[in-house]
Amino acid sequence: MKVKSQTTVIISIFIVLAGIVFTSVLGLWHTQSTKVPEKLKQDEDSQQYDPADIRGSYSFLEVSNLFNVPVKDLAAVFFVNAGEVNDFKCKDLEGTFANAANEIGTGSIRMFVAFYHGLPYDLTESTYVTDRAAQLLKQNSKMTPEQLSYLETHTVIAAQSQP
Repeated sequence: MKVKSQTTVIISIFIVLAGIVFTSVLGLWHTQSTKVPEKLKQDEDSQQYDPADIRGSYSFLEVSNLFNVPVKDLAAVFFVNAGEVNDFKCKDLEGTFANAANEIGTGSIRMFVAFYHGLPYDLTESTYVTDRAAQLLKQNSKMTPEQLSYLETHTVIAAQSQP
């Protein structure tokens, strides 16, 4: 049996559209990001979002809302102007601290949020935070002794890093 090329194209388009409709009906087809991080896998913190799932596309306002960290604290410790803080993206930190000896970026926000709430964080990564962030964490957070020790050696003096 021979099938014309025109018929093959129509059948292919129909199959693709039927697949989209079917997955949409089942609620599996999404064309927009939901920006909801994964929850922690540990039993006692199962209602907490995992800071390791913070993405560079998250704004500081989204991080604040999802992880219950005051947006003014995020602005202060990462040197972001108050007028820009709500829409400031985590990935934009990398350009802000271009002169720093160690990278300050999305990983720094992940670490800051985890330490802020005393949540688990992978201490095998080389992630750094600003000296302002370290100071605030030492005063107000629920860090474990291991996290406090890690923080002591992973702090960047940000005032010297600013352009």
